[in-house]
Amino acid sequence: MKVVLILFIGLLLVAVPLFAVQAEQVGADKAALGDAPLEKASADAAEVLFAGRCAMCHQLPEPAMLKPKQWKLILVTMQQRMQQANVPPLQAQEHDLILEYLTARAR
Repeated sequence: MKVVLILFIGLLLVAVPLFAVQAEQVGADKAALGDAPLEKASADAAEVLFAGRCAMCHQLPEPAMLKPKQWKLILVTMQQRMQQANVPPLQAQEHDLILEYLTARAR
């Protein structure tokens, strides 16, 4: 399990330079969700948000590959990397919705 986590984090480290290249896509991803509050978004909207914000920099991970506590740590790390790459970090509501989506599908 530790090997999988280390490999996953290594993959994310490789993807960091892509943040700056794809930063302009963030606005388009937010527009795709519409004006509805994120708290009321459906599971489909959560999946769209996850795919839009995460896949802009790296391949989407399989939610079932980690435990909920691990996803929480990964999201904290990704927030830091987004800030380092001058990519707008997730808003609190986006973070919570993505974390809820991942933990609901975690192992």
